[in-house]
Amino acid sequence: MGWAARFASRWKYPEQRVWFLVAGWTVLLTVLVAVSSASYSSVILAHTSVELAPSRTVSFTGTTATGALLASSSVNLTMTLTVTNPSSRVLALTSFAYKSWIEDLPMERGLPNLGRTDQVVDNETGTHYFFKAYLGSLSVLPVPIPPKGTATLTRSFVLTRSSDAARFGAVQNITEYAAQVRGNGTVMPWLHWVQLVVEVRDLPTPGPDANPFLSSLTRIVLEEGPNLG
Repeated sequence: MGWAARFASRWKYPEQRVWFLVAGWTVLLTVLVAVSSASYSSVILAHTSVELAPSRTVSFTGTTATGALLASSSVNLTMTLTVTNPSSRVLALTSFAYKSWIEDLPMERGLPNLGRTDQVVDNETGTHYFFKAYLGSLSVLPVPIPPKGTATLTRSFVLTRSSDAARFGAVQNITEYAAQVRGNGTVMPWLHWVQLVVEVRDLPTPGPDANPFLSSLTRIVLEEGPNLG
């Protein structure tokens, strides 16, 4: 008797039908749990293993011979954000926030009437003052980050007297003083901070009433650098 005949002969007994159904549902649920567990594990891997490697370049245009800013000068910040995705999920870079500070040598030397507020950094070399020259946030068209791949986004920001007179004036004052005491106004150290939002694109979008935990699974937040405030 073949297996089909044996199955048919047993199927006619009600108690055996129940056991066959229970066994079938057990196998199906086991498969679903295994698939769900693997999917959840890959999301967790994405949250814990995705890496941000930013680079920044600050350049000055139209300065004096000693690097002091003029009224017509500009300060250019170029940010390149590279994200590595070791996971099997499909990700996308969707927005970022940034801040950049220049070391404020006039403030450190105690010059009067500067009219600005700095952040204080204490380290092994002493107490340093940093002025916030750049800050902002930006949403971008989603930049795909493929599984086991990388993606790069580059953005540039220009500070001029017309774009932000107060911040430009402070940076101009810093470069003028640095040019006097150090011979080059463009060599002052900078500190940078960036926060990047990466979305998991191959998960269903949670509804407005979804559990906050489920909503957090679709969003990865990466930070790099000190956030001085």
